[in-house]
Amino acid sequence: MRTTTIAPTHSGRDEVNEIVEAMSAELDQLARVLTDMIHEKIAELDDDIYVWTLQSVRANLGLIVTLLREGTAPSSAQAPPEALAYAKEYVRRALPFELLGRAYRIGQASLSRYWLERLHARTDDPDDLVDTFGFLSDWLFAWVETLEHQLTEFYMREREQWVRGAAAVRAAEVRALLEGARVDVHETSKRLAYNLDRHHVAFVIWSDEADRDAGDGAAVRFGEMERLAVRVAASLGAHAPLIVPQGHHLACWTGFHEPPVLADPPLAEDEDEGAGLRVALGAASPGLDGFCISHREALQARRVAKLDSRGDAPCTAFADVALDVLTTQDAGEALRFVARELGPLAAGDEAARRLTATLRAFLDEGSSFVRASRLLGVHENTVAYRVHRAEELLGHRVAERQLELRVALRLAQLLGPEAIAPPA
Repeated sequence: MRTTTIAPTHSGRDEVNEIVEAMSAELDQLARVLTDMIHEKIAELDDDIYVWTLQSVRANLGLIVTLLREGTAPSSAQAPPEALAYAKEYVRRALPFELLGRAYRIGQASLSRYWLERLHARTDDPDDLVDTFGFLSDWLFAWVETLEHQLTEFYMREREQWVRGAAAVRAAEVRALLEGARVDVHETSKRLAYNLDRHHVAFVIWSDEADRDAGDGAAVRFGEMERLAVRVAASLGAHAPLIVPQGHHLACWTGFHEPPVLADPPLAEDEDEGAGLRVALGAASPGLDGFCISHREALQARRVAKLDSRGDAPCTAFADVALDVLTTQDAGEALRFVARELGPLAAGDEAARRLTATLRAFLDEGSSFVRASRLLGVHENTVAYRVHRAEELLGHRVAERQLELRVALRLAQLLGPEAIAPPA
């Protein structure tokens, strides 16, 4: 920390005393001038916080007058209660500390100009001017550094408590809602800062890496998840999502006055940001019940996405996997169903995979050998041969149990061959 090392000359001391007395007589007026300057230069500070700024500036000026009058070193200064209250108000309004630092620097520059004007009016001697103003500038610099250090620690402590407290309140409110508690929708909406009387789209954000590493060193990456949540909400046409940590994932909601048309949300703006994060969305649903239903759907979509053996799709919508949700509720029964229906085709070797892929294409294309051949890029006779070979292994014609066959093929693709063993 920079400290004052040179005291003013005797005449300079007199000039400092005169400035201090002038400040004391003009304290309220000077405080308003500095406050106006701060609000003029920092657009993020609105009229609602003006009184807080004024009270902090007034208290700080009073402290400066007292310390200079007593000849006390600026490094011994203690931030006045009004300055601490002002910093706390920044926390409450979610204003970054950088703005508070700017406010002090603007006040420092304005007060320096005030002192220089008073010194010019007091003396024409350039040596006296340089000596006295140099002392005052060094003193004020050290004073601002001292207070800024104290305010930084205070702001960080308050912000941590505020964030934890707000997150805890949101988590408790949301947990009660999801557990079916009867609540006053209007009052709960106010506490959550989220309107519950709308159409809701819930989504969850997670990282498979974090899910696998459940120890203290888990790379939960909540900061990246929160930024992604804001982008997802924006891509859906909403703003200010409700975000609540749940274990290693984030539970999020966005609200709409009309049922939204959902689009796939973006997961990253560049190659690094959001890499490895995944999203699962529920369908839009209205009101308090819809808040809970869409969240349950998002969790179910996440469950299916984590089951899917075909990779790590970045976004999974419940509407796209609703049938998968139903057919995988009992994972053990689903595996047994696949094994019973597919028999040797569930083996998972290269030949079985080739036959099941052909069957899926054949059924998806309306049992057309020609269209299936185009989709697969092989001759239609090859498709016909594979279908007939699959029927031999199944023990029946494809048309005989087509619904069961289609569901079994879908489950086999979803769960992966390594999870399925054909019956002995």
